Amino acid sequence: MKFLNVFNRLYDEEILAKLGFLKSIRLFEGIKKRQLIHVLESLQERTYLKGETIFTQGDIGRALFIVFSGKIALARLDKTTQKTETIAEVHPGEFFGEMALLEEMPRTATACALEDTKVFMLFKIKLDSLLFARPVIGVTIAAQLAKILSARLRAILEQPADQA
Repeated sequence: MKFLNVFNRLYDEEILAKLGFLKSIRLFEGIKKRQLIHVLESLQERTYLKGETIFTQGDIGRALFIVFSGKIALARLDKTTQKTETIAEVHPGEFFGEMALLEEMPRTATACALEDTKVFMLFKIKLDSLLFARPVIGVTIAAQLAKILSARLRAILEQPADQA
């Protein structure tokens, strides 16, 4: 029985740590901590090994990825030069692949683990389920996603023409 108590306490601590982490993610801003349990239930956890490809440019996107630990490189293939260029690194607490939550279209970059990396994945179908079953949570995530995408687009549009 003592073993079960220790196991339950470790499990509870792990869940609390994950909820605390999710609370720090901008995408979930405005969602109460007790509501985040529903978000956590909607996420799939996965570990990628150093060098492992998460998705390739052109793959159909179906999920957003939140980096829990490790680091991801995002790279694009320049079709004219046929060279791959790293366009961003994604660190713990950051996310990528968010356009997949809006539309299932081809990925615009390739994602590769730069080190052993643990991610949480939010699939479009799970967000759609949240919108239906827990509309307050789903709408909050959708509104945050719209703000984040708008800010990213604005940053691109405000770059000088030679950097864009």
